[in-house]
Amino acid sequence: MTGWIEYAAAWACFLGAHLVPMLPGPRARLVARLGRRGYLAAFSLLSIGLLFWLILAAGRAPYVHLWDQPGWSRWLVNMAMPAAILLAALSRGMSGLVTAFALWAGAHLVANGDLAHAVFFGGMGVFAVSGLARSGLPKVFRVTWRRILLAVLVWAALLHLHPLLIGVSPLPA
Repeated sequence: MTGWIEYAAAWACFLGAHLVPMLPGPRARLVARLGRRGYLAAFSLLSIGLLFWLILAAGRAPYVHLWDQPGWSRWLVNMAMPAAILLAALSRGMSGLVTAFALWAGAHLVANGDLAHAVFFGGMGVFAVSGLARSGLPKVFRVTWRRILLAVLVWAALLHLHPLLIGVSPLPA
């Protein structure tokens, strides 16, 4: 499965995985069967896997040029990402993670001027902003040296693994 069909399938699975648990029946059954922590762990792993597939599928979709990448756009991404990761690591609850995804999507939308990535990052931005509408902005932060260290390690890993996993260096040329 390649091209637009894979991309559409990846979107359908990602959205389905996030919409089905919003229904009271399926989520309650899964929490009853797996426990709250088990459900959250399984849902998190599934979400990460589906997000990774969606990212790869966007990269494999046919290239349709929409706009040129501005020279400063990689700087924007490289400034937004540490802030987003730190916010997600220090915030309590889902609001920090959703805000981080909104920053990630918005910065990457500017830096990726093809149709598949515009749909991907634009869609993720809408998805994140809709989550912010439900959860609000982060209000409680847990600032510890371990969380800060975790954020730095996650940022460094993403920066160094980006060329291997995504196929593009995030560093400005």
